[in-house]
Amino acid sequence: MAVANSSYKGLAQKNSVVNRKVPAAELPRLVRICESVDAVSVELKFRFDDHGRICVEASTETLVHVACHLCSEAVAWPMQVAFAALVAIDEDQAKSWVDMTEPEYVIVAAGRELDIAELIEDELILQLPRRVCFDESCEHKPTMQFFEAGVRAQSSLPADRQLPFKDLKEFVGRNGLATKQDSED
Repeated sequence: MAVANSSYKGLAQKNSVVNRKVPAAELPRLVRICESVDAVSVELKFRFDDHGRICVEASTETLVHVACHLCSEAVAWPMQVAFAALVAIDEDQAKSWVDMTEPEYVIVAAGRELDIAELIEDELILQLPRRVCFDESCEHKPTMQFFEAGVRAQSSLPADRQLPFKDLKEFVGRNGLATKQDSED
């Protein structure tokens, strides 16, 4: 089925199913967040609900490369995102739909014509993982350094660094308000 210049309403009237591959170039915000993004396989199913509102059920699949939270190296992350939403043409229509029945997920489209990238980009961004690397033996993982009890870490602070609470610590120490832990410092 050709979807060029297809309206959301026309797709819903025909209970259309649209299958496409969306190139990463059409998802600029997702590309900015990720190291790289493969083309996204998309299936969209359009229909009207009982209130005559345009509904879309979407399923997407892609592979993104996201920076590891531990070492910042790119990690491949397969994504499968599915969602169902109402498609509103403007904010007023979306508000009236939400007020009409129980709150449902509403996407406000920028126009009346189908824009697949517009429908899926936010959902893909929202489903990006916060952490992608769980390999404890990763060779790029930063090392943790611990110091023995009673041994202070060697400080490499610049000479001009301001220490705003240094005077407070000295004041508390002079006035006998220091706790046992403070006096050990």
